[in-house]
Amino acid sequence: MAALFAAAHIVNGWLFHSFEITSHVSWVYMPAFLRLFYVLVMGRFNGYVAIFFGGLLLSSQYDGLNFLSIINNACSASGPVLAYMLFERWQRRSVDLSSLRDLLQYTVIYCVLNALLHHLLWSLVDPSQLREPMQVAVMVIGDFFGCLIGVGLMKAAIDRFGLPRSLAKAPPQD
Repeated sequence: MAALFAAAHIVNGWLFHSFEITSHVSWVYMPAFLRLFYVLVMGRFNGYVAIFFGGLLLSSQYDGLNFLSIINNACSASGPVLAYMLFERWQRRSVDLSSLRDLLQYTVIYCVLNALLHHLLWSLVDPSQLREPMQVAVMVIGDFFGCLIGVGLMKAAIDRFGLPRSLAKAPPQD
């Protein structure tokens, strides 16, 4: 799953390169959906691990494996997990995979939280990552567009084919 995440990130860069404002911020970021999907399907711990190691696989594409790439990947993997926990606290239940409303709420929470986590990190550790005044908003929008496309496809597949028996109940809570 980590390799799939890394591959999706690379493909997204090829497809939507003209929509990037930095190597970390784009108007469309499809792998944002994979972050949500991994947490929803694999559970919080396994989803975190897949996202984190998928991000580490990408480190060679940027500045190599260093402190910034490690904490950046920790942010990327933490966003969907924390968003799931916030959703559970707010709704007092798990995300219902068959509910478009739940999926959209989880998506919005994730998109905002992910952008805030990354920009807080960059402000504290590497301010050179902050290049555009509207960068936070662009990241929220880019993650949302990527998630919206993915959630829409997932919802259509669930409506058409139903949930696999193993996913019909809530994902394991690690």
